[in-house]
Amino acid sequence: MDSNLFRYIWQKSRGEQIVVLLIILVSIPFNWASFDVPKRIVNDAIQGGAFKNGKTSATLFEMSFHLPDWAGGWGFKLFDGFQVDQLGLLFGLSFYFLLLVLINGGFKYVVNVRKGILGERMLRRMRYDLFSQLMRFRPEEIRAVKPAEIASMIKDEVEPIGAFVGDAFIQPVFLLRQALTALVFIMVQSVWLGSIALLIVLAQAIIIPILRREQLRLGRERQIASRSLAGRIGEIVDAGPMIQAHGATAYVQSDIAGRLGTLFDIRYALYKRKFAVKFLNNLLAQVTPFFFYAIGGFFALQGRLDIGQLVAVIAAYRDLPPPIKELIDWDQQRNDVTIKYEQVISQFNSDDVLLLGDGAAIAPLPDKGEIRIESLQMLDNRGQPLLMPFSLSLPRPGLVALVGPQGGGKDVLGRVLGRQATNYTGKVLIDGEPLADMSVERASHLIGYAGDEPELIAGTIRDNILLPLKRHRPAIKREGRVGEGEHRRFVEAIRSGNSPFPYEADWTDYEGAGVADAAELAARVRELLDVFGCTEDIYQLGLGGKVMPPLSEGAVDRIIAARRAVAAELARVDRGNLIEPFVLDRYNENGTLAENLIFGTRTSPRFDNASLLFEPYAHAILKAEALVEPLAEMGARIVATVVEIFTGLPQGHALFQRYSFGVGFDFERLNELAEVLAKQDMRAPLDAVTERDLVALALGYIEPKHRLNLIDDRLRRRILRARASFRAHLPANAAEDVDFYDPDKVMIGASVRDNLLFGRIGYGVADAEQRVAEVMHQALERSGLEESLYRLGLNTEAGIRGRYLPAKLRQAIPLVQALVKAPQIAVLDMGGLLALSDEPAEILGRLRRHCQDATLFLLARDAHLLEDAPIRVTFHGPAGTIQNQGRDETDEIDENGAGRAPESPALERMEARS
Repeated sequence: MDSNLFRYIWQKSRGEQIVVLLIILVSIPFNWASFDVPKRIVNDAIQGGAFKNGKTSATLFEMSFHLPDWAGGWGFKLFDGFQVDQLGLLFGLSFYFLLLVLINGGFKYVVNVRKGILGERMLRRMRYDLFSQLMRFRPEEIRAVKPAEIASMIKDEVEPIGAFVGDAFIQPVFLLRQALTALVFIMVQSVWLGSIALLIVLAQAIIIPILRREQLRLGRERQIASRSLAGRIGEIVDAGPMIQAHGATAYVQSDIAGRLGTLFDIRYALYKRKFAVKFLNNLLAQVTPFFFYAIGGFFALQGRLDIGQLVAVIAAYRDLPPPIKELIDWDQQRNDVTIKYEQVISQFNSDDVLLLGDGAAIAPLPDKGEIRIESLQMLDNRGQPLLMPFSLSLPRPGLVALVGPQGGGKDVLGRVLGRQATNYTGKVLIDGEPLADMSVERASHLIGYAGDEPELIAGTIRDNILLPLKRHRPAIKREGRVGEGEHRRFVEAIRSGNSPFPYEADWTDYEGAGVADAAELAARVRELLDVFGCTEDIYQLGLGGKVMPPLSEGAVDRIIAARRAVAAELARVDRGNLIEPFVLDRYNENGTLAENLIFGTRTSPRFDNASLLFEPYAHAILKAEALVEPLAEMGARIVATVVEIFTGLPQGHALFQRYSFGVGFDFERLNELAEVLAKQDMRAPLDAVTERDLVALALGYIEPKHRLNLIDDRLRRRILRARASFRAHLPANAAEDVDFYDPDKVMIGASVRDNLLFGRIGYGVADAEQRVAEVMHQALERSGLEESLYRLGLNTEAGIRGRYLPAKLRQAIPLVQALVKAPQIAVLDMGGLLALSDEPAEILGRLRRHCQDATLFLLARDAHLLEDAPIRVTFHGPAGTIQNQGRDETDEIDENGAGRAPESPALERMEARS
């Protein structure tokens, strides 16, 4: 981007700027006429100047053209006008003045609207240009910047720059037109009054900018301090859990308080300076009418200035201070915005940026070739070695194992090969082409990389997996009818210098991935998930997904059919006793007390356990069935027992999870409740908050799970009576908050698993969950619904950095991302996934079979898993040792995935220096 703001604005918006400037020039005659008409109204119409010497009529709206006397004085009439009396002249000139006011207002409206649109377009362009520039940064530079600061610059700091864009050229011309028109008009009426006005204007134009220099300096300090504050808050938020764990919250709060104090001091000084300058500016503007009234009145008394001229001068001066003040403000804004622009641009402009590519088709590498690493070395910013000088030559395709501890030379070499680190010396040559010289587009087609830190975006699992293929620019519709909204969006994107391609279009590069259509691509994704042993995890996510409206009739029918298929399969294999179904007139022993009371899925927080007692309708039901006191007593017994059990146990013990009762109380709250109960007079009622919390604990109780022997037949019968009352009298405004259990209906808000089971798995039965899962899997496979659940699993939200996903999937998805585009070179860090897997050797075997036609760099921590790799590099810190294990060239990868590298002249010529 251009480092000069005005040059950048003119280059990007020259045409629109010229159009607005022409409109301003056209408006000058109308502005002049609006100053002259009041003088005619006073002199000609009110004082009768047009009716001297016995005239009874005057000409209104006569239009003529005359050359100056020095040019010959020739002229002609365009329109003879109308003959009117004095009253007609007064009203005619008054309406003419009103028309001029409307015309001038219309010009202002058009200019301001076009300025605003121009500013918004340029702001959109500037933000897009900055983001595009960020995407050209080298990977190290992107990781070095603070996300909060970059986001603040693109979103907030360029906002005033964008607002100024429309004013950059138009505003000074528009304001100068107003000011000069008024000043020249005053000069024409009286040179003395015009001179006074000119002197005041010059004083404002010279003194005010000098006083505002300190404002600009303070403004710069405020911007830097605000950006630093945003960056620091972003760092603290990222490290929030760690700060809480170490009890350093007060310390970092003190840091933020200090920064806020510094920012306050800057802003305080800025406000004092700002309003002092404003006071002086207003004083200079308001003192001028004093001279006009005194000196102008003196001239009028002497007959050197008529009353109409004095009125016209005062009226014209009314339009002089505002544009002068706004011009001074514009000059300050110009200085301020120029500084902000230079500061922002300095963060984004870099001579060392990556070449993105031109969008042309990427030619694949030949089937066979060579990868050479020549004297590769990498240092950190202190000059300490991250990777010692390293050289290697290997045939392509092939397999290389990079083994070593996390954070050592193994990871550095992996990042270099995956084009995630570029600040190195030496060369990496792929068939003689330097990796450093490749465009981002070409490198991303040829190389697939998955590092040791999973980097997932907010979106579904499918979105993340297919992200590497979102590189094919969608075709622009050229035939058929285009909607008005789509056409406007396209035109505005072009005029703003943005990408015209809609984000919602299909960006998938099927051809580049080597597949014909979406079906083949889906099959590849399924195959890769199988390779990494994650298909079952996706399936389980599908079972855990919630069923939410709207649902088509077909979806409802499939869920009900699957529910019956699961029940039939359980009965067929004689495992129906593993599930206790929901039956309207029966207490479900494996459900919570709240589930038995409400007997439905809660679709909103209205009837949550934690606040159920404070919900008026639920409270009325519990009161009517005399359940409040028994439930509070049950909660008290739970508190006494659990506090006794937990005493002396470390945080995170399995018993904490077992006795959570679904309300998320920590041990401190339970101790507080125990202390309250110990001091409680049994003859006095409990306070409302304590009673609420005790009832909430009781509502989460499950007898077979917690085994405190707190539920008897009498309580079960009362719960069933309360269930019937709750269902029968549910108010209309709560109908959307509960979806009652019905074997012939889908449970809205419940998981797919709960919908299929329509009951609760029995506690205390060995491996009950696993056995039920196996039966459910078989039933869904038989009914053809397994694929639907798999697709539902792929639609699960991953969250930022995969925070919503199981650890295994969080490690596996980047590996699937790297391979879904069928790269010819893959650099995969397998350490995280293998550490979490029960079958690491099998995963590596499947992976090697899948990638046998590609060059595979596998990064691992356990050398034993890759003992048979043809080439193995073992790293100890930044230095690596290379082992060549070439074998007979007829050997291939066997059915178990054991690697046998073919012996070849290129392999025999392999050189390794470290």
